[in-house]
Amino acid sequence: MSWACNASDEHSPVTLIFAADMPNISDERTGRYAELKTLVDEYRNTSDSVFFVFGGGSIGPSALSSFDRGSHIIDLLNSLEPDVMGVTKREFSFYEDELSLRSYEAAFPIVTSNVKDSRVEQTPEGLLSSALIRKENVSLGVISILHERVISEYQLFDVVVEPPQKAVLEASQVLKERGADIVLLNYSYPFPFVSNFLEKGIVDIAFISDSRLNDRPYDDSIDHPNILKLATPATAIVATINKKSQWAVSSVDYTALADMQPHPMVKKQVLGYESRLKRLLNIQIGEWQTAFSTERKLVRGGENAFVNFVADTIRKHAGADIGLVNGGSIRGNDSYGVSEPITRQDIVSELPFRAHVVTLILTGEQIVQALEEGLSQYENSRGGFPHVSGMAYTFDSNAKPFGRIQQVTVNGKPLVNEKYYTLATSDFIANGGDGYESLSSARRKDNASARPPQISDLVVQAIVDKFEVKLTLEERIRNLAEGGD
Repeated sequence: MSWACNASDEHSPVTLIFAADMPNISDERTGRYAELKTLVDEYRNTSDSVFFVFGGGSIGPSALSSFDRGSHIIDLLNSLEPDVMGVTKREFSFYEDELSLRSYEAAFPIVTSNVKDSRVEQTPEGLLSSALIRKENVSLGVISILHERVISEYQLFDVVVEPPQKAVLEASQVLKERGADIVLLNYSYPFPFVSNFLEKGIVDIAFISDSRLNDRPYDDSIDHPNILKLATPATAIVATINKKSQWAVSSVDYTALADMQPHPMVKKQVLGYESRLKRLLNIQIGEWQTAFSTERKLVRGGENAFVNFVADTIRKHAGADIGLVNGGSIRGNDSYGVSEPITRQDIVSELPFRAHVVTLILTGEQIVQALEEGLSQYENSRGGFPHVSGMAYTFDSNAKPFGRIQQVTVNGKPLVNEKYYTLATSDFIANGGDGYESLSSARRKDNASARPPQISDLVVQAIVDKFEVKLTLEERIRNLAEGGD
């Protein structure tokens, strides 16, 4: 099998613009669509060899996406006119069928190269396994791959994720046979084989987008000079690539979108969506009596006062012995002060997923297993971190996964392995999401309501009932590695 480029060696420099991870149009850290439009137009006005690649990570979650399943993101992107969009796991926030619907709304191709709809054994409807974009004298082939963990994290029952190496090899060969001069790989998980594929010329340029790249200890698998890394929100990458013996990155500029002037038309679109959201949700329902933060690293690393309130709310609603909430379900990444008004939008922003309460019947031994599953990726700040109500636990983050739980109590008494307890949690967790595989086979308590309320609605009502809401930390979670007794 040959990986030689079909085109001649004579090529003018090519400009690639990359952006990704922009789910919340109202957040300066993850929005900036109007500013991105200005940047893209500036480069397009100076050259015909400019490719704008949107790396995905934006269909959800957000307060507005909880209403329209990400249609507004596609609408805004249509105004920005990306040449292609890659798929990351966030595009499955509302499952594969909704993603297919979004693809029909898009005026640009959406690519996922190693995902198949198991019902028809092909790429999900409306999506492409690869894309070829031609401009001037150069053709860009685009491949986009996912890690198989998307299935368990997002509960995708009708999706199969094929081995990424195999998908890239096959897609690259097809693209080069179709005349691709440059093969670009879009991805969001640091697959170690990418550097090797770049060295062999299987792909020419790779783009990885993940806002957590700066927070994790990775090996040198993403340090290749032709791997462009986007780890800072509200930033775009502008790269120039040239070909001598092969395509290579000759310059890279990381542009803070906050430094760009917003494009008037797109700004008007954003304001229109924000106005709709405010009409729906900008209603005061209470007042915080405690200062707290829902910063990502806090809700995925230890006890949090707001998540305590959420866990207490679902436990009381279900009348269960204990409650369990995963840190990944909290998405506001915000801070709140004493006497600050609470709006419906605050809660929908913090709890954007349409999750419902499920009550499980578990033995103490099963509860420990679930806690171990939730803590198994602690060092990677994954979303499974377990917050609890009606119980407390001590763990050692320095211990090996599935050996971290040291002590568990329920209502102040030691957990009994053989005893049965009722556990209130979300349907996502109960179905095995975020690594809670053991819960997917647990016995469920019959639900008295055929249409159980959403967890966000329960939290809103709990705030309305109290109005003045005081949050507490109660040493429900203690980490021995950080000095917990």
